[in-house]
Amino acid sequence: MPLPFRAEGLAAVLAVLLTAGAAHAQQASFDFRVMGFPVGTVGMAWSTSGTSYNATADVDATGVVGFFTSFFFHGKATGTVKADGTVIPGHFEAQSKSSRDVRQTTIAWKNGKPTSVTIVPPRDNSADPADQGGTLDPVSAAFRLLRDVPKADACNVTVDMFDGMRRSRLKVGPATASGTALTCKGSYSRMKGDALGSLDRDQFPFTLSYTVGADGIARLQRIEAPTNFGTAVVARRG
Repeated sequence: MPLPFRAEGLAAVLAVLLTAGAAHAQQASFDFRVMGFPVGTVGMAWSTSGTSYNATADVDATGVVGFFTSFFFHGKATGTVKADGTVIPGHFEAQSKSSRDVRQTTIAWKNGKPTSVTIVPPRDNSADPADQGGTLDPVSAAFRLLRDVPKADACNVTVDMFDGMRRSRLKVGPATASGTALTCKGSYSRMKGDALGSLDRDQFPFTLSYTVGADGIARLQRIEAPTNFGTAVVARRG
């Protein structure tokens, strides 16, 4: 039975939005709802050791949606992060399922450029990897944008992303502060590659909400994105 919206596509966008400190792992779990109805769960974990990072992101269908369709995204990435916050990917691999098929993707990077891309099953009309220098894979983009950071470093960043098929852009504006809360507006835009016409538009707005602890660290609490069927919300547990 088909859903009245492309849940797997929305899940992929939110997975992108979701996927530091010294030598220890951190993790967070989120509930994913549309119009208040449970759609899925989102989990992310990351760790750093010196200049190296390791990050994972997972999205799975749940609730009533799980009875009618199955979608998931399980990805992991490694690379390096500079003192100024610049992230340089090294390796990315993911398994995902949509209404089309189950897909395995692997990308190797060198000096910020993809050097090897493997997609099984292969897809037509993918963006040329040779033109994707300076991009991040989806999980590295999540690590760059949404890991716990000092308040002054939250938001106000643009990241170009390459998932092996498409080039897209995540643009997040400056943070607005109110007490211990930070809010920033952003947008996800599809730029080049496979299936650009599969959804009804090529740009998707969203809002990020953080809380700032006594240590001055901002932690992501909530993502909201409008859809044709109501507001999609990813909310942190606990």
